[in-house]
Formats: sequence, structure tokens, C-alpha cells
Amino acid sequence: MSDLLTLSDSQGRLLAETTWDSNVVVMAGAGTGKTTILVNRILNLLLREPSPLAITEIVALTFTNKAATEMKKRLREQLLRLTEQTDDLISIFRTRYHLSAEQIGDRARAALEQIEKAQIGTLHSFAAHLLRLHPVESEIDPLFQEDD
Repeated sequence: MSDLLTLSDSQGRLLAETTWDSNVVVMAGAGTGKTTILVNRILNLLLREPSPLAITEIVALTFTNKAATEMKKRLREQLLRLTEQTDDLISIFRTRYHLSAEQIGDRARAALEQIEKAQIGTLHSFAAHLLRLHPVESEIDPLFQEDD
């Protein structure tokens, strides 16, 4: 997150990470930081004041299993950094949301405990999840298998 201060589009990135009253669309080429922005947006949703979200209230979708795995891995790494309370990442959220280091650590730990229940994955896996939740309404056998 501290790298944002040196990038020419840092203001746009910050808006993408912290805008809550409208949809945000990020279109960019490979390797430009889309996953970083999405992970930072999730962190901000977990820590924002007022009205922080639980990780199980967030849906983060991508197109490929590789990208989804990378997103979850990076989110887990950032949450672990917040629980350790040893670097500048925590100071960003302390300043932005006026939280104590303990509050940030507690929210990060709660998110880590629930991360496997979070809807962080592919569009296909999320659609399959919804169909399995509502098999009668979707008129689909809840034991269906997805095709590759």
C-alpha cells in the first residue's frame, strides 16, 4: 500500500480502494496492480469506520482459478501482516480509520479465521455456489458437476 504514494495514478488507486457509494471498475493490462487494488479494497472493507464488513460479507470474483488463488494468497499475507502489527501497513489503517493497533489486529484475526468461508474465487465457482444454494428455484440438480 505504501507504494501508492509514488505512482502517477496513486489518487485513482486510492479511490478504487476506498470508494463505497458507487461501483468501481478497474481496467488495466497484466501486471499493473489490479489484484493489489482488489486486495487493498477488501482490507479497507474489513477495517473501515463506520460499518466494517466481515470477510463472509464480501464477494471478490475473478476469471481464472490461478488469479483467484493469487488473490486469496495475497489477502491472507496482508491480514497476517496486520496481526503482527510490525510494519507501516498498520499505520495506514490507524490513520485512515482512527483505530487502535489492537482493533486492527482483532479484525484481521477474525478475517483470517473465516477466510475459507469467504466468496473469493471465480465467476464460475460463485455461480455454482448460488445454484447449489437454490436448487429448486434454479431447477438444477444440487449434485451437478461443473465442466472445465
